[in-house]
Parts: sequence; C-alpha cells; structure tokens
Amino acid sequence: MVFQWVFFGRVNLSGSVHILWTGGWDSSFRVLYLVLVEKRNVSPHYLIDLGRQSSLSELSAIARIKNRLYEIDPAAAERVGALKLCSVPEIPENYEITKQFEKLRSRAHLGSQYDWLSRYAESEGLDGLELSVHADDKASGFLAGHVEKNKDGGWVLSSKARDLGIFSRFRFPLFLMTKREMATVAENEGFREIMDLSWFCYRPRAGRPCGTCNPCVYTIEEGLTERFSSRALFWYKLGRRKRAIKKKVKAFLHG
Repeated sequence: MVFQWVFFGRVNLSGSVHILWTGGWDSSFRVLYLVLVEKRNVSPHYLIDLGRQSSLSELSAIARIKNRLYEIDPAAAERVGALKLCSVPEIPENYEITKQFEKLRSRAHLGSQYDWLSRYAESEGLDGLELSVHADDKASGFLAGHVEKNKDGGWVLSSKARDLGIFSRFRFPLFLMTKREMATVAENEGFREIMDLSWFCYRPRAGRPCGTCNPCVYTIEEGLTERFSSRALFWYKLGRRKRAIKKKVKAFLHG
C-alpha cells in the first residue's frame, strides 16, 4: 500500500485536475492559474524523495502559497484539494517501466524522478497526471516532436511514440512555455507576487537559494535571476567558470 496522508483542504474534489505539485515555480504557476484564472479544482500530488534535503522547503513553500491564497481569494484556495503525499520508496516496482527509463537515460540525461513518477501514476491508476515540463526543461528534449494535443487542448504523448511509454500517463500543459512567459502571465493575471513563495533549491544557504545546484542553475539560465541574491549569482558564475575550465581540460586530454 502506498504511504499517503492528506495535507490542507478537502479530498476528492469533483472534476479535479491531478497535478504533481513540487512547490517549485512551474507547478506552482500551473496550480495558481487553474484555481485563480480557470476556476478549476485541483488534486495535488507530492512525492517525497528521502534522498533530497529540500523536501521540507518544498512542502513549506506549498503551505505558504496555500495560506497566501486564503488571504487573497478564499474561494480559489478551497479549489485546491488535499495534498496527497507518497514516499518514493513505497512506490511499487515496475520492471517494464524501469527498463524503458534506463533505455532512455542511456541516450541522454534524464532525471531518475521520471522512473518513479511513471511507476507512481501506474500504481495509482492515474491517467492525465499533469507534469510541468516546459520549454527549456531537460525532459522536453525527449518529448519534442512526440507530443500532440488531445481533445481538451492539452499536450499528451503521441500514440506513435512507443519508446517513450513512461510518459504515456501524463499531460504537459506548459510544454511550450518558458519561465519568463509564466512570469508575464502571472503578472497580467495578478498572482506574480505569490509565485515568489515557490521553492526550487536543493542546497539552500542560510535559507536562500544557493545558485549552484542544478535547479538553481536551470532557473538562472532560464531568466529568473531576480529570485537570487547577488551572492548566489556570484557562486553561479564561479561554478560556470569552473565547469568551462573542466570541459576545456577534458577536451585537451582526449583530443
């Protein structure tokens, strides 16, 4: 049995959009857009990766966003259902899914979360679980040219993309959007300030984003530098310089 409990709000909202909510920029944008703009109910899911130190920060971000929603629009906050939590080790194994994942990862970098996310969706019988894969996201490189719009206008995996079956249970509503475009939409719709309550850093320093972990690097390179202190941006630039030097040394040694 998958370990789970509820957190904030009601259970089983009718017609809910099931979404993976990490407390990060992209999934928080989608949740806020659904409840504030589209006036739809949301059933959020959060998978606890015990090997990642940022889980408490992410859950705290979700709590802050929900509390802020209650302050500015209680009706919208009530559209967010109970957060369903599941620890990654409790997700049932699925040999076929893991085999497909390993095959894809042998082609290019693909985060291990896509293995257990797929196994989770399968074990829970979820079709259409929303993942906030967006333009410039690493996973979008695998999906580009292999998604199509369904009858609801959402992006889903093409039925012809058989080797990408681990993505078949998901929807990708933000597939063509960049983080900066999300910021613009949030500004226009009046919820930009709530977006700054989101969280993404894996290794915070003094409670602030570090600027050097992968999520920080991706966020900076996708244009959201305002989320970082000058110190974090310094550490990012230093890390980029070190990576460039290592790349040159490696090329020289293998040249």
